[in-house]
Amino acid sequence: MPELKDIIKTYGAIPPLTQFKRPMFVGPHPDDIEFGCGGLIAKMKELSVPVTYVILTDGAAGGEMSPEQMKQVREQESIEAARFLGVENVEFCELPDGGDYSIEDAIKALISIVLKHRPDILFAPDPLLKTECHPDHLKTGEAARRLLHLVSHRESIRRHGIEIADDTEVPSNITLAFYFSDDSNILEEISPEHLQAKIQALMLHRSQMQDDSTGLLLSYFQLKAAHLGKDLPSHLAEDYRVIVPLCQHVYSEGIHYNEW
Repeated sequence: MPELKDIIKTYGAIPPLTQFKRPMFVGPHPDDIEFGCGGLIAKMKELSVPVTYVILTDGAAGGEMSPEQMKQVREQESIEAARFLGVENVEFCELPDGGDYSIEDAIKALISIVLKHRPDILFAPDPLLKTECHPDHLKTGEAARRLLHLVSHRESIRRHGIEIADDTEVPSNITLAFYFSDDSNILEEISPEHLQAKIQALMLHRSQMQDDSTGLLLSYFQLKAAHLGKDLPSHLAEDYRVIVPLCQHVYSEGIHYNEW
């Protein structure tokens, strides 16, 4: 009889993140994806991996302009930053930034986009981050977590009020990757060029990068990348909490597969 760790190593191994063919990155607001994953996305650009962005909220609460002006400005900044990192597919769900929407609303907004692009890996902020208090981050991560299984079953999709034809091909076995996590299980090495591209993309979110905290914030992410990558050849990395399909339902042992 095989040992438990043999089963996990066979079916629960975490592949390199650049091996996925259809990655989808979900951000609560414009700029969160670049903050969490900009280095990895720059790396994927080099490898010609087609990336999809999904921005859950309209970003309208993130400045002093009128909500409609803020929404338009931040949407354009998202598109510009995405293009800089080689991302052509950018989807906007336009839920109210900081507003009164539910996790169910977020799930419904995401399902149609997941059905459209059929990702093999879904990135979202970790809703289990111990210190996280921002409701948009918590709702985004929780919605991404909950939709993984229901999106692979037509009847489950219908029971969330979404029409779907009987012959619609539904995705399955989507790997989940959390960024902004305090329980990461994989490091993705990035180069100085990837880190610089991440910083440049963030600076394209001009409406958010103009107060006194901007320099401190960028320094934090640069120092964090150096800390995470201190034992790697490039000395730079981003970290993620990756949950492969085996470990998404009942079986938890593989979450720290790389430590076995």
